[in-house]
Amino acid sequence: MRARGPLGIGKQLSLVALGCAGCNTLLGLEDGILVEERCEPLAAVACYSGPPATEGVGACLTGLRRCNAAGDGYGPCEGEVTPAPERCGNAADDDCDGEVDEPDGGGDGPGGSAAGGAEACTCAPGAVEACPYGGPPGTAGVGACSAGQRTCGADGLWGACAGEVTPRAEDCATPADEDCSGGGDCGALLPGAPGGLLGGAGQERARALAAGPGGFAILGGEFEGSLDLGAGPIATGAERDVFVAQIAADGAVAWTKRLIDEGQGSLQGLAVDPLGGIVVTGELDGVLGAAGLTTSAPRGFVVKLDAAGAVRWGAMLPLGRPQDIALSAAGEVVVALSVTEPGGSDVAVTRLSAGGLPLWTRVFGGPGTQEPTGVAVDARGDVVLTGSFEGEVQFGEEAPRLSSAGMSDVFLIKLDERGDHIASLSFGDGRQQHGGDIEAGPGGEIALSGTFEGLLDLGSSTLFSEGASAFVVELGVAREHRFSRSYQAERPPRIARAADGGLVFAGDVSGPTDLGGGPLDGSSGSDIVVARLDAEGRHVWSRRLGPGAGASGGSRSAAGVAASVDRGHVLLAGTVEGSVDLDGAAATSAAADILLVRMAP
Repeated sequence: MRARGPLGIGKQLSLVALGCAGCNTLLGLEDGILVEERCEPLAAVACYSGPPATEGVGACLTGLRRCNAAGDGYGPCEGEVTPAPERCGNAADDDCDGEVDEPDGGGDGPGGSAAGGAEACTCAPGAVEACPYGGPPGTAGVGACSAGQRTCGADGLWGACAGEVTPRAEDCATPADEDCSGGGDCGALLPGAPGGLLGGAGQERARALAAGPGGFAILGGEFEGSLDLGAGPIATGAERDVFVAQIAADGAVAWTKRLIDEGQGSLQGLAVDPLGGIVVTGELDGVLGAAGLTTSAPRGFVVKLDAAGAVRWGAMLPLGRPQDIALSAAGEVVVALSVTEPGGSDVAVTRLSAGGLPLWTRVFGGPGTQEPTGVAVDARGDVVLTGSFEGEVQFGEEAPRLSSAGMSDVFLIKLDERGDHIASLSFGDGRQQHGGDIEAGPGGEIALSGTFEGLLDLGSSTLFSEGASAFVVELGVAREHRFSRSYQAERPPRIARAADGGLVFAGDVSGPTDLGGGPLDGSSGSDIVVARLDAEGRHVWSRRLGPGAGASGGSRSAAGVAASVDRGHVLLAGTVEGSVDLDGAAATSAAADILLVRMAP
């Protein structure tokens, strides 16, 4: 892999050059290999792994390696195109030897025989055969994808491939598998593990879900007695235990770890770092022996686990009840907490080092109730936080005072890596508005959710609800409104970013609702709704998970949603009391069981 000069630094990457004389010396490169991985955060270098003489020739393109936000390493080479066997008749120089559709198959060009391959473009006039498939490996013959045919012309050369179908964006208006993923159409439940309801004889509840690197996800929650998520049963002597489980890319549960030895615990949030390490936060009243934590009264805690589920460290939090947790690219931990005060509560944010040592804590408040609900860390290490407040609140000495327009409003604040105020906003009118989840995008955009009544002014767009509704909104780098969506609900949905830059959200509803794709009729109980939006906020698909056939009532609640970074599959976690309809198959819980299903993108 060869890497060359820096191509741009800052929020907007500017591609000004693909190389420069002496860049290897400037960047500390030896023979094109990057030996010093320290780099300027968000900068990029050019890269190319094909034969040197083919770079920039024909179809071959140079790629980019981007420095991560921590400045301690470059990511993979993205966007490069290296030589491929010549595909006859497509008027392209696939093997990057400077010739198009050459009769000898291109074996003697700059890329050598390895670049051109053995395929010859000469043939017997009138001959017909299947042409080499040009789509991603493993997709030929899957869904709508198929190889085409080519015909030999009178000149003795193969013509263009006709009738070939390669993967394209899924069209939710048709039953076809256009993206050739092998799964069902948009939002359909995928076969195989995890398969539906999991748990045991007692109470089991899902609380949080987060995507990890390599396509896996981490599920967290609580259980009593015993728990079996498919990796074998585990038992607890605690009154209420906390569990963490890794879900493999194919949906199978790789491992499950329980945390509480004595007393009881609760899980409030979890996050996953780029190496697969996991942090969880919650409350402990008892003993968490693996982390050396003991308390005789409920206190907030943070525990760090490695990618195999082994506990690395634990820490008791200095104050407050944890509400959510996030990780920086460098592994630093940020926890949002609610601090009870006479007559209300305040907002607190604490930051720990990658090893669990306290770095700083900030407390913000005022008369009445101020409470955080979601926290994230962006690519620069800045903290973004959302929640609700009454009256007035100021998020730092130099920050403006935010005043609630009425009962309670939603706040959005941004703090730098030292905890100092950068920006703050509020949304609401004279009725109730509450914060929910939050996600920071790679380009500085922010997505957040919540609930509202009346008018919710989001800048260039206003949402209205006569009763209680949930909302999802994405704001751009300058906090300008990009898109928003609302539906009748009393709880804010959980949100996650999809691989294509869109959003997936999951929440709870009772009664009919519409998430943008038409009415989703429901039952008399609480149901789960899931929706997928594209990068522009347009509705892709939505569905509702209600009770099994012939059943009514019960409760189905969403705990989290994640999107696989490899094929885009959506993983949904929740809790079911009663039954749930899984594409025509009814599953019934023993008491309260964990719902875990994969859905087509």
